[in-house]
Amino acid sequence: MSAIFHRNLIVSILVVSLFHLVLFAVGAYLVFQLDILPDVLGDLVEPVPRWLLVFGTLEPGFLRITALTGMASLLLFAVLANLGVRTRYRRTDSAELLFIMLFCLSLCLEAWRLGNLIFQAFGLPQYLNVVVTRVVLFSRFFGLLCLLVSSLYAVAMKYTQYSVLIGGMAVLAFTLAGILPLDTSLYEATFLYKLGDRQGYFFVRLILAALMVINFFVAVRLRRSRRFAVAAVAGLFLFTGRELLQYGIAPLPIVLGTALLIVGFVIFVRQIVVFYLGL
Repeated sequence: MSAIFHRNLIVSILVVSLFHLVLFAVGAYLVFQLDILPDVLGDLVEPVPRWLLVFGTLEPGFLRITALTGMASLLLFAVLANLGVRTRYRRTDSAELLFIMLFCLSLCLEAWRLGNLIFQAFGLPQYLNVVVTRVVLFSRFFGLLCLLVSSLYAVAMKYTQYSVLIGGMAVLAFTLAGILPLDTSLYEATFLYKLGDRQGYFFVRLILAALMVINFFVAVRLRRSRRFAVAAVAGLFLFTGRELLQYGIAPLPIVLGTALLIVGFVIFVRQIVVFYLGL
């Protein structure tokens, strides 16, 4: 792929990331300025195990603060991570780093969860809330596909038509997000509609994460470098960190999720850069 394509792609990733950070800031300002509380959504379904609610509560005021803190953590991490890794991607031209940047970009779409609070408070049509829920689900599937594709390049996949590949991934992620049934009579504490098939959603995520790990361990043998085994562990940290933060409605998952994302990202980037540059 041409240098112009890579430069434009990096700029696009950074612009979209910063746009979502600004969008979140505006949305958070409206939520606090208009004193919109999560109880505007009605009764909320608790989406996480009880142990994740240690030091937390579903009281509307507290939930608003913790949920916004979790979203802010995702957005700040995504923006700072992409700003930090862009020069390393230019130095290595590594597809693994490109798709990690896209994974970080996918985190930014969690900002749209605020839309459900605002739309409901203003009495806007219900289909907007459905769209928001499916956009966020799309971002989660797309992020997992980015981790998986990054591991495929680790096993020496040669396909370089990145625009076609990214487009295909987006179509697949939209399809997965679109076929999941939603219960539009109930909201989760993350401000999204309740999923009608939680087991299917969990199974797909688990399979994608397992395939990612398997690919990285295959790369250890194919490319004769144990750094890919470390990258596999880092990928698991990224996966787990996102899972915790996307359900960030209490201090514990927010702190653990943020820590795992940071540690996983630093380790992953370090291993890939050292492998390609031989530092």
